Amino acid sequence: MARRQGRGGLRAWLRALTVVLLLVPLVASCYVPDDFLAEVRINRAGEFGLTYKGTLTWAPLWRGIRRGELTEAEIAEKVENIRRDLVRYPGFETVEHEGAGRFRVFYQTSGRVDGDESYYFLRSNARVIAIISRADGLLVVRTHGISDENKEHLLAAGMDTRGKMRVVTNNDVIQHNAQNRQDGPNGFVYYDWVIRSLTDEAPRIVMAR
Repeated sequence: MARRQGRGGLRAWLRALTVVLLLVPLVASCYVPDDFLAEVRINRAGEFGLTYKGTLTWAPLWRGIRRGELTEAEIAEKVENIRRDLVRYPGFETVEHEGAGRFRVFYQTSGRVDGDESYYFLRSNARVIAIISRADGLLVVRTHGISDENKEHLLAAGMDTRGKMRVVTNNDVIQHNAQNRQDGPNGFVYYDWVIRSLTDEAPRIVMAR
């Protein structure tokens, strides 16, 4: 009898572990961008400007609402906590909750990266766009890559990402996966991406100063 109870407890523990593991991709994804226009402007000195206009969805809240796991009071509390998390960054000029953990935002900032430095929108553990200066003199601009497994979980749950991204630079570009390249004024070049799904290749451009 005790042996059967042990097996039952083990099965219950494995079921609980499975639920936790299924949640990991959504939790790890944090803010998922969608319906966005993003632009990064960066020069040889590492001076940059970044603009993001679109939505950011907090995946764990979105999932909890869709599955009916949260009360109205819990939803309101979490929405306010997320709003506070966003507005503490001075670059956010607009943060409006559209429902289901989805926030319509407008963000713009400027700065400089040099040596072995990085700038992350939003932050290092919730990356949407990364601007990386490497000690070897390379500059990298990229969006946060999501593993194939995590993409499958997000798509199966009904979440996707769509948007347009542009990088404007006068740096020497070594490698990029932009869909379009266009010469601009004063030696600057426009690199453009259209993102139609999580399954698209994440935008990436590598430059030498």
